[in-house]
Amino acid sequence: MSTSKLALKIFDSGLSCAEAVAIAGMKRLGRQNDLIPRIATGFGGGLSRTKSVCGALTGGVLVLSAAFGRNKLGDDRDVLVGKVQALVEGFRARFGSDNCFALTGLDFNDPAAQGIYRQGVHAQCHGYVEYVCERLDELL
Repeated sequence: MSTSKLALKIFDSGLSCAEAVAIAGMKRLGRQNDLIPRIATGFGGGLSRTKSVCGALTGGVLVLSAAFGRNKLGDDRDVLVGKVQALVEGFRARFGSDNCFALTGLDFNDPAAQGIYRQGVHAQCHGYVEYVCERLDELL
C-alpha cells in the first residue's frame, strides 16, 4: 500500500492528519515505535487547534526529521533543512498557505466547527495528507 493510501486510511479511521502522516511515513522508513502517533498528536488541528501550521505538513516534517535529522551537535543538518524547505514551499505553492485556519476556515476549538469538519472539510484535508505523503515518497 502506498504511503498516501495508508495515511488516508489511518486519517479516515479517526486519527489526526499529523498522526496519519507520521504513522504512514515512519512505516515507509521501516520504523515503528510506540511513540508514533503519540509524538504527532499535538500537531493535529493546526498545532493543537491554535490556527497554526497544517498538521499534515508538520507530520511530514517529523518523518523527514526521523530520516535526516542529526544525532548530535556538530552533525550536518543541511540535507534535512533543504528537504523540509522543499516540502513546505511546495505545499504553499500548491495550496496557497500552510496555515490550517487559512486552509480550512475552521477554528477547531469551536464545537460547531468540528461538526462542519466532519461533514465535509475532512474530505478537503485528504488533499493535504495525500500531497505531503506523495512528496515524502519523493524526498525520502
